[in-house]
Amino acid sequence: MDMEIGSQHFGNQHPVVFKDVLSDQTKEAICLRCGEMVFGSSFSCMECEFYLHKKCAEAPSKIDHPFHRNHPLVLLPEPSYKGCLCHFCGKTCEKSVYHCSCKLDFHIKCALFSLNMAEKKLEELKHITIKVPLLFTEDDNKELEKLDCFVCWEPLLESMYFSLDCGFNLHKKCVELPHEIKYPFHKSHPLILQFNVDHFSCKICLQKPSGKGFVYSCSPCRFAVHIKCAEFPPILNLPCHRNHPLFLNVKREGRSCHACRENPSFMTCKETQQNKFYRCSSCIFGLHLECALPPLTIKEKIHKHPFSLFWRQVSFICDACGREGKLCDCRVEIEYGSYSCFNCKFVVHVKCALEKKGWYKEVDPKDIDRKLAVVPKMSTNPMDCVIEKNEDGEMTKIKHFSHEHNLILSKNLIEGHCDGASLVDKYCDGCVLPISNPFYYCSECDFLLHKSCAKSPKQEQLWFHICQRFLILLVGCIFRCDLCQSESNGFSYMCKKCDVHYCLYCATRNYRIKHQAHRHRLFFDRNHKGRCSACNVSVRGLFKCKSCDAFNLHVDCLRLPLTAWHKCDEHRLALTYEEVNKYSEYQFCDICEKKRDSRKWFYHCATCDISAHSYCALGRYPFIKPGSIYNELKDHPHPLTFVRKIFSGPRCHKCFQPCRDLVLECADSSCDYVVHWDCVKPAYLRSEKTARPKTETGEIVEDTSEGSSCIIL
Repeated sequence: MDMEIGSQHFGNQHPVVFKDVLSDQTKEAICLRCGEMVFGSSFSCMECEFYLHKKCAEAPSKIDHPFHRNHPLVLLPEPSYKGCLCHFCGKTCEKSVYHCSCKLDFHIKCALFSLNMAEKKLEELKHITIKVPLLFTEDDNKELEKLDCFVCWEPLLESMYFSLDCGFNLHKKCVELPHEIKYPFHKSHPLILQFNVDHFSCKICLQKPSGKGFVYSCSPCRFAVHIKCAEFPPILNLPCHRNHPLFLNVKREGRSCHACRENPSFMTCKETQQNKFYRCSSCIFGLHLECALPPLTIKEKIHKHPFSLFWRQVSFICDACGREGKLCDCRVEIEYGSYSCFNCKFVVHVKCALEKKGWYKEVDPKDIDRKLAVVPKMSTNPMDCVIEKNEDGEMTKIKHFSHEHNLILSKNLIEGHCDGASLVDKYCDGCVLPISNPFYYCSECDFLLHKSCAKSPKQEQLWFHICQRFLILLVGCIFRCDLCQSESNGFSYMCKKCDVHYCLYCATRNYRIKHQAHRHRLFFDRNHKGRCSACNVSVRGLFKCKSCDAFNLHVDCLRLPLTAWHKCDEHRLALTYEEVNKYSEYQFCDICEKKRDSRKWFYHCATCDISAHSYCALGRYPFIKPGSIYNELKDHPHPLTFVRKIFSGPRCHKCFQPCRDLVLECADSSCDYVVHWDCVKPAYLRSEKTARPKTETGEIVEDTSEGSSCIIL
């Protein structure tokens, strides 16, 4: 329907026409008041391309806004100063604005929407979907994690929110806030929900006014509290302090929190959440606000199950920091809270669990079973079928998804292979470590698989991988492990979203391990800085011994195989942790004939008294299986076989230098093609080592000794 309105020019020199739909418009139509595209009902002048949304055209020249009772908001054709920001959505104002001399400015649509909020006229939200934050699902949008609610300016994903289709970032609970509240610490007047423009700090957390969102305030008394702070109850009864109630204390006191043990007297003003306490009036017990009311359930990115808050005192080792979990006050027995996973034996201090905002998300306990049941999209069982079992129920013959032939269980390396060949110099196709008992072998080809590697699920969540999606087990590809940085053609777990691979060995390591080099268990501590006991490199982020504080391992050295094969000796070389001969003249590598550093681990044969640097014994590519086939070289017609050359061999067809270390030889016996792996490996493997952005930490720390630098987990 077209209707000419001659008396209404809206600042335009020609009369404008009202249209329900811009059906004959070919160019993009932009509203001159709000700057957004025009759809549906609008006023326009086709002669000079003048367009106004119906809502913008009919916007009143002045608004007496319930959320700003001091002055009216006046409609201006443009901002009165440069860099003008909308007080509601926080975005730049470039077109018409509603303005108040209090330095309060709004887009037209933001002013009108907030007015409807105040008057409870929210017809436009009735058909908008309300979303419940879901954790670590495939459609999880990382951009949502950066958004804040326009009312409270707390993270949007902290609570149920309206779909962004409504054009605003809004928590459901914030839209439903009461306009007035009676507050126990300001009984003389009610607190009114207002735009946050007054120049006084929140009386609870002491934060200075941000100039965004809303607060509950009493302007005559200059008293204000944030929406979130107003939700703190004045009295608490907690399981961790059953004898007396706890009272919200609005006076600053120099007592320490009994949960995190930190004293607010020594904190800066920036640590505002820690300035106020719940305290017991009968004894010395006190808790920070956030420690007193932690979320009942959280989802940590270092663990696949949600954590439940455990208020009872138990003795445990914290899996996040490795510290003793029985915290006791020296004068009185105190019960402390902690987060624990009911599905596994995983327990974390409240402080450790909440240490970094990006590592956890708050979960409503009602939604754990319904919303947080993170399950893979396909079967995780790597066994296509079990063909035979022995009397003990052990699978003795299987069909594994990674191989075309059936696999047979063996517990004796001396049993031999299908052609009678020895298995002493063979490697697992999964982890590419020397084969050991028990293992599965193929009677028709050279395929071998440790029994433990054969059980690796086809999809898995890894504790150190930040995005916490299910990773897919891949076979038959060459990759660089994002943790140990080793190139490998064994099994890998791949995250499609992050485009990273983890070798099977690194993927199966836990945050708590036992290593043969040390008598105590080791814990991964992301903040611990020390010198690796294996390579003497100084790094931050280590597996450390809490018991004696004298042993550290970083992830690269954790990857070293316990035994290695080298053609310099007929026996297996054992990984050795300290010098067997203290005389310096014996501390040489028998492979390269150069001096060894006595502080570093090495490989040794006790029978032949042969010692070698770890890199000499293993080569540059210890985790690419010799004898495996490579079909990805486009400029050679035949399949190629990986071979380790201990001594110089024929010249490389690419660089024409003698072939040594890992090379590719043509599998066709009539072809003499040979080439260094370094000369032909794909571009995605050629980049230098980089810090790991997809894991908990990624940092390079250099050592003072020659050639010592390390990239850590």
